[in-house]
Amino acid sequence: MNMINKTDFYKYKGKVFFNVEDPFGYKHREVEVLAIYENTAAVRDVKTGLTWTIRKRELGLKETGKLHKHHGHFDYRKTKRQWKGKQEQLINTIRSL
Repeated sequence: MNMINKTDFYKYKGKVFFNVEDPFGYKHREVEVLAIYENTAAVRDVKTGLTWTIRKRELGLKETGKLHKHHGHFDYRKTKRQWKGKQEQLINTIRSL
């Protein structure tokens, strides 16, 4: 993945956003931005320490690159359906890795 220009990267790195939904469909009260890319951002939940990648629009930021749909890439809808109602199981699965 290509990083966006350095001024935008440093502008958002470390910034905290509130009430952000993760790719599994769960809301997180407070997340910190670790890195910004063209269409995505790497974030960390302040309370649990879990990290994940989300679309920039989930943070209210503008996506700068064209969307590339490749076969086999992460499917938000499928993942949300798969993990709906299983947040504790998801956290335990991630922490056991």
